Amino acid sequence: MICLTIDCEQWNVPELRGKEDPSNGNTLYSLEGNKKLLKILNKHKVRATFFVTGVFAEQNKEHVKELSKEHEIACHGYNHFYRGNPNLNLKGDISKSKKILEKITKRKILGFRSPQFQFSKGLIKVLEELNFKYDSSIHSAYLPGFYNHKDKPLTPFKIGKILEIPASARPGSRLPFSWIFIRNLPLIYSVGAVRKLLKLGIIPVIYVHPWEFYEIKNKNVPFYITRNTGARFCKKFDRFLSKFKDERFVTMEEIYKSTKLRVSNEVS
Repeated sequence: MICLTIDCEQWNVPELRGKEDPSNGNTLYSLEGNKKLLKILNKHKVRATFFVTGVFAEQNKEHVKELSKEHEIACHGYNHFYRGNPNLNLKGDISKSKKILEKITKRKILGFRSPQFQFSKGLIKVLEELNFKYDSSIHSAYLPGFYNHKDKPLTPFKIGKILEIPASARPGSRLPFSWIFIRNLPLIYSVGAVRKLLKLGIIPVIYVHPWEFYEIKNKNVPFYITRNTGARFCKKFDRFLSKFKDERFVTMEEIYKSTKLRVSNEVS
């Protein structure tokens, strides 16, 4: 089994790097990217989990409602500016987004992923208070300059009452292989990582962003952020999924329901 997750958010990569840019905060890139991505998912009959921000949902209500008919909708916060944000009201941000998503989808939102994978013990406390069931704010990888979670399991584990379902990394090296790595490195790199995880009996949790499927040009972000976005990534991601046509794709909710009774030892 493989789990594909989509971080569906407003574009604010320049803002996260301290850059003022007229494109900051727009949802067009992700909206148009989703339309292209959904064609690929439908072709391969893949169900995915979309971690959606409150801002994106507010501005694209009908789109999110349609997404929820075929895919799982989970929470990705409201503002999508967590790393280094001194004004962040964590509980307020998450609660606001959860209410928006539940109103649109008419379903309980079970899962959360923090923008920029900003994990903390305080986050888990908030998720417990807001009655979330699982979290995916840990990327069990080493990404220099951002985070180092090499010591965290590659499989789901409990933190308090929350089931943590980490985004996957390559076994051994613990290097990332999702999004920009699928897009910018030879396909064998990411395909090989997924196959290694499958061989170990681990469900790979892969993540991409809808805006990657929309061609973006922006001088205020590093070249690798926008390199090969749009049609090139659509074609490459289609090839990526075709490598796993014999695997069953599951949602994060399915992982939660199937593993909550057999998780590894609780981590404090």
